[in-house]
Amino acid sequence: MLKTSKWFYQTCIYIGSSLILWGCAKPFSLVLPTEIPDLEVSETPKPILEKPVNSLGGYFYSNGENALGPFTQGMLQKCRDLNGGNVCNTKEWPEPLFIKAYGDRRCPNGSRLNRILGYCVEGKEALGPFSQELVATCEGTDGGKACGSTRWSSEFLYKIIRDKGLITPVADRPPQFVLLAFDGSYSLDAWKKSRNFTQSMAKKNIPVHFTYFISGVYFVNNEKRNLYKPPGGKGQGRSAIGWGGTKQEINLRLEQLNQAYQEGHEIGSHAVGHFDGSRWSETDWKREFEYFDQFIFDAYKINGLKGTFDFDRSAIQGFRAPELGQSPGLYKTLKKEGFRYDTSKVAAANYWPKPENGIWNFPLASLTTAITRKNVLSMDYNFYYLHSQGKPNSSNAKHYEEDTFQTYLKYFQSNYSGNRAPVNIGHHFSAWNQGAYQKALFRFAEAVCGKPEVRCVTYSELADFMDLQTPEQIAVYQKGDFPKLDLGKMN
Repeated sequence: MLKTSKWFYQTCIYIGSSLILWGCAKPFSLVLPTEIPDLEVSETPKPILEKPVNSLGGYFYSNGENALGPFTQGMLQKCRDLNGGNVCNTKEWPEPLFIKAYGDRRCPNGSRLNRILGYCVEGKEALGPFSQELVATCEGTDGGKACGSTRWSSEFLYKIIRDKGLITPVADRPPQFVLLAFDGSYSLDAWKKSRNFTQSMAKKNIPVHFTYFISGVYFVNNEKRNLYKPPGGKGQGRSAIGWGGTKQEINLRLEQLNQAYQEGHEIGSHAVGHFDGSRWSETDWKREFEYFDQFIFDAYKINGLKGTFDFDRSAIQGFRAPELGQSPGLYKTLKKEGFRYDTSKVAAANYWPKPENGIWNFPLASLTTAITRKNVLSMDYNFYYLHSQGKPNSSNAKHYEEDTFQTYLKYFQSNYSGNRAPVNIGHHFSAWNQGAYQKALFRFAEAVCGKPEVRCVTYSELADFMDLQTPEQIAVYQKGDFPKLDLGKMN
């Protein structure tokens, strides 16, 4: 979402296909973080050079002997765990200690990448160092001493990058986010088809990324099903959707999961046994999430397989409840379990997300079908049930596909020309009615994802954008009180 410029090419780092504004390739001066408790901070900037910390785009700054930052609370704790002693409370750490405390991810331990900003963030602060161009802009807005710090308010950084025209939206108009997701994860064929589709779109220079909400039982072989004792008294070893099959099948599924993550898709949680949790307590949900973490991140061990994941538990940021079965206990649990958003509710098609229960609410939409004029949710199973009462009817597959496609298109067009509320569509790994709904989804993505100011992204990227908005700005978006794109010039 960053716009390129001559200045941008000359001063900032490229990592893969993402544009990163973290720091400049030429030496410059910086002031170390001032926000972390217990750290002694030098008042005098030091000339420093950038050094890579890993192959994923991580970096640090050094005076030739010691690392000078950036530091995070997570790194501070890790430093202490590594018996760094009093060094952890200083402004300079030996480079080997710093690298260990930094971790093996793109961002420092305890922080994450905000893909809208192109910076790592910890809480509501972006981590620098920031380019001289941005520092000068900061100083021009009376940012004071904070401009020399490596920790800025994320909202402030977002504002000055937008003001410089380095990031969309322009003229206070939000992008049109389109969220396309799959629940389940059993079918190897569906994994391959969905990934192949996005690869074909990428060849047309149209990025499309899916969110996969995976079910824990599909990563446990049939012989190990008694490891699961679902909440609600369902009985040990029971699942509403079966199990993962053989060890060999699970190994192939794990390969697809890792490959999807490597390609920029998001992995979210769809719980474990696909039971309706609308009556579950907080304790029930906590147990279900514990099983999910065990069955996913111990999958290689449980199934006697060799291999490792390309991501860890911190990558699981979102949740969709099976059967959309929510309870008060769920919303007492999600934030505690590290989730950033939930997409288990339903709202009007033009709803702009708001935080609820400490996380973002990204609901499915209540729609009216374009051809049959019936009420439906923006999810394939609801179309399947509406069209054929949840039973196969191949003779009308073409009609069902067209009704679904036109409904999605109408939903998009209304929001795109209106208040730009995110378009949320949920699907499964099931080819109901001869794949009518999968075909409609792919046709829809082909039709809209390449349009101006449209972003077909993961839910976590939408969360990155929402994290940068004030309640007042969200209210403006909800009203559609911003300059509209002239669609007439596009035709």
